[in-house]
Amino acid sequence: MYTDDEAEVTEETSPAPNRIDLRLRSHALGRTTSALLLTPRDWSPESRRTWPVLYVLHGGDDGPECWLEHTDLARRAREDDVLVVLPDGGRAGFYTRWRAPDQFGTIPDWPRFHLVELRNLVERRYRGGDVRAVAGVSMGGYGALVYAAGNPGLFAAAASYSGMVHTTRLGTPLLLRRYLRTVGERMAAMWGGRWSSRDRWLRNDPYHLADGLLGTPVYLAAGDGNRVRGDPPAPGDRLLERIVGPASHDLARRLAALSWPATTSFGAGTHDWPSWQRELDRSWPFLVDALRSPGP
Repeated sequence: MYTDDEAEVTEETSPAPNRIDLRLRSHALGRTTSALLLTPRDWSPESRRTWPVLYVLHGGDDGPECWLEHTDLARRAREDDVLVVLPDGGRAGFYTRWRAPDQFGTIPDWPRFHLVELRNLVERRYRGGDVRAVAGVSMGGYGALVYAAGNPGLFAAAASYSGMVHTTRLGTPLLLRRYLRTVGERMAAMWGGRWSSRDRWLRNDPYHLADGLLGTPVYLAAGDGNRVRGDPPAPGDRLLERIVGPASHDLARRLAALSWPATTSFGAGTHDWPSWQRELDRSWPFLVDALRSPGP
């Protein structure tokens, strides 16, 4: 029976082999949303076994399908015996609990949707196990680390690709405010003013939550804003990575100072999918190894 700690499935379709598309009603969001499941080769809802679960989070102004359009994630799920969950995170939901209504007129609690309602659904009805990892790109990289830091022990590993992982860093609040405006949202509704709601900002900054990552293997990737030869140009890809990328370096130094060094991948690359596919390639063994042998 459906309960308020589990998202309600209102529609389930399978548009391709080893793929399940879900429409979900969420109490935490106050509206209907979606998630995609990429299932392993031998997966079955009637199976007696469970599968390790990899949550993969999308970036801003995007949706779960972006991972299928730009990467080979579906093939990896089939071949490496991992159940991949691609949840909706909103165009600018920022994987956070909002303090006031967003443009849809509700006060969304994205962490509760992802970490309680969706997780319970996956584990109770879709054969997800209790070994989990989380990864994400850009806004989703932020989400991966803030979820792992805020819930120690929930994930066996966390990976961020070009994540906005130091949200109080000089220049980042202005970038956030401008981005939210472009998609019709207000900073005041999400975290409030940078200085008037300083405590709330700090509670939502992975850099300042680094203590919560101790014990969780962390992978940090960021480019330097220079395109790798052969990568197609994309609007703003170089400038945005030059603004966002240093945050990952900040967090890497912070974790090293805490004697919990991250696995890092820093070098040429921009804020676009060719770079992120390469980082998925590089980080995949890190994630799969954690799912198969959880624990530091």
